[in-house]
Amino acid sequence: MPYLIAQGPQPHHRWRRLLPENTAVQLGRNVPRWQVDWDPLISGQHIEMKVVGDKLVVKQLSSASNPVYVEGAPSQQFERQWGEHFVIGETTFTLLKSEILATLEHSTPVMEKTFLPSDLQMMQFDVESNRIDLLGQLPNLISNAVADQDLFSHLVTWLFKGIPRAAGIAFVSWQQERDSHEPVQVLYWDYRGPVTTTFAPSQHLIHRAIESDVSTLHFWNPDSESEYTEFHGIDWAFCIPLSGASCQGWGLYIAGRGEADLPIPDDSMKQLQIKLDMKYAQLAASTLSNLRSLKFLERTTTHFRQFFPDVVVDALQSSTPDELLSPRESDVSVLFCDLRGFTRTSELSSNDLMELLKTTSQSLSVMTKQVLYHQGVIGDFHGDTVMGFWGWPVSQDIQISALQACQTALEITRIFQQHSPVQQATLGIASGLAVAGKIGSDDQVKVSVLGPVVNLAARLESMNRQFGTTILIDQATAQLIESSELELNTVKLATVQPYGMNSHADVFLLLHRESYLERLPFFQRYSFALEKLKQGDLASVQRELASLVTEEPTETGFVNLLLNHVQLQCVLAQQPNHDPSISPPHIIQLLNK
Repeated sequence: MPYLIAQGPQPHHRWRRLLPENTAVQLGRNVPRWQVDWDPLISGQHIEMKVVGDKLVVKQLSSASNPVYVEGAPSQQFERQWGEHFVIGETTFTLLKSEILATLEHSTPVMEKTFLPSDLQMMQFDVESNRIDLLGQLPNLISNAVADQDLFSHLVTWLFKGIPRAAGIAFVSWQQERDSHEPVQVLYWDYRGPVTTTFAPSQHLIHRAIESDVSTLHFWNPDSESEYTEFHGIDWAFCIPLSGASCQGWGLYIAGRGEADLPIPDDSMKQLQIKLDMKYAQLAASTLSNLRSLKFLERTTTHFRQFFPDVVVDALQSSTPDELLSPRESDVSVLFCDLRGFTRTSELSSNDLMELLKTTSQSLSVMTKQVLYHQGVIGDFHGDTVMGFWGWPVSQDIQISALQACQTALEITRIFQQHSPVQQATLGIASGLAVAGKIGSDDQVKVSVLGPVVNLAARLESMNRQFGTTILIDQATAQLIESSELELNTVKLATVQPYGMNSHADVFLLLHRESYLERLPFFQRYSFALEKLKQGDLASVQRELASLVTEEPTETGFVNLLLNHVQLQCVLAQQPNHDPSISPPHIIQLLNK
């Protein structure tokens, strides 16, 4: 993409901006990005520009008071090519190609000096210098930069104001692991040297500075026959490496031409002036590095907030992620949440997959927001299923984790019932010891949790389809809930051996206390039948469950499941070779997930 350079009557009345291709932009005194505020002859909105191919198409707007001049004649609409210009008022606008490369030409400097940041910090600016005033402009200059290109442009303009002897300035990038002959990438540049010369940063100097991580200054002999100094119109240049992971391999390169003759003694005025220039430039380099680090931190924090609650994000800011997120055994409560009937819905939406994606995303958003709101961590997504967990990376009492998981499940259920009666969710919660942290292979890492408690939570979620329920929890979670002061209750529904698991587990229904009390007689009769089953009184269990099915036809899900199991056990008990110790009648063996 090409650049447009605006140059007013004073050297500091200047900017260089990247023109977007095939996009119309307006220029004037009141246009934020394309503002020319130093020229009173330019109207608030003066022209509209658009890059088409290798040409810039310019049209004067009706709001413009003064003409636009092209080759000395006023023109209301025209085209400009690379290297051509037009004039409005006292400002000249020139179109240039954006590409610039660091030169591989190597002219041995007559002198090389290196400086640590502390060396430059000890130097004092002249109180009569305008640099003191310019330093006060730096905060506003930074705050107005939206993207990197804006920040580059503002900093380069600021640098030219404070370093009048500079002819060319560039922000460059070179990664040390590359071959030394790989080209340096020029991120942004501007050149204000003689029109008979060009600007090509010295790749050799850039390599030296970035590789050594030390600010490096080169002097060349202007009287030598070096094509480099003659063609590029400079006799000194320095490169300041930028610090921080967000600017790794970056450097600030500034070059110019002095007036002093060689030889150049160490204490010469020319060296002192350029060292002061380097101190000034170092402030720009530090500003860019710090600002990008801050923005990187903001992006990282935003990313973390998609998966971690605020308390964890705050902890990440006060410790290293590797330390806080390292895998370790933790007491956790794990929640699985799944959209009921998603497979069928997917089949019906095969002709409108984007609508399916939209609906699913909205449902997943409800789940994830509630997990994060209740201080949980998003562990995984799988299709229409979300897994969240509590108790890591910030350790807490397991009862708190269980309560937060249960409150999350009840709130998700409430939201779906209130706002999406057609689409419902089923949830399973289990509590216990697991390994949580950054888990994965060398190629891909994610934050998750592993262990039997995770498998049990997933099985409990899927059991809702067989039990006709919404939220099922394990015994450990139920005990933690019952011993709390929250208005929550649990009801044991059965002892099961989940599909694919060798051990059995007690399954509990989770309810608000209000819902529990409304159906208390029903739950008491069911619990009575369950106790009789454990005692082996199959006949009493069968009579009680059959009576419940008749009297409470809307509550037949888990009642029918247990009744069918009891009826099967009654048949098996009549078999002559039946051994109840092999398959205890009070344990339901689930044959599918």
